[in-house]
Amino acid sequence: MKRMTFTAITFGMMAIITAVAISQSTITAKEPPVGPVVSGQSDEGHERSRHERSLVGVWVTQVTRINCDTGATIAASQIQLTFAKGGTLLETIGPSIVRSPGNGIWKREHGWNEYSFVLRFMRYDAAGSFVGSGVVRAAITLDETGDHSTSTATNDVLDAAGNVIASGCATSVSTRFQ
Repeated sequence: MKRMTFTAITFGMMAIITAVAISQSTITAKEPPVGPVVSGQSDEGHERSRHERSLVGVWVTQVTRINCDTGATIAASQIQLTFAKGGTLLETIGPSIVRSPGNGIWKREHGWNEYSFVLRFMRYDAAGSFVGSGVVRAAITLDETGDHSTSTATNDVLDAAGNVIASGCATSVSTRFQ
């Protein structure tokens, strides 16, 4: 009797799991076009009649920190920026014990290809104690394809109390990850 009950429960659970798995479907949302549209190929290779050019997506970005007065290069690094629909932003950086990835907001400025963003990251000392934060403000311009961009940025380094203790400048070039 116990074995028959166990078997019935097992088959019942498998039937429910199978039914749920079969009934799952993928739903995707589309934003209305916000800029010029171009023809292109979809991921499946079928001709696409419209392709939205916007900042939404993942971008591989080469950042060059520069001297604000002279424009001389100080250092360069590669990061990844993810611009989400709705205006949020996530910055992914390389391994670091003294700085967190950044989180921020972005918005469209003028025309279809000009945007701005502000992001904030946390700063720590070598022992892992919080010592402040950093704020980056940038202006981005997409090229005519919508798959490449350039930007200029300023950044403020803040202490734990929120006081600006240093500032800097940067430029960047980005390519949309596809």
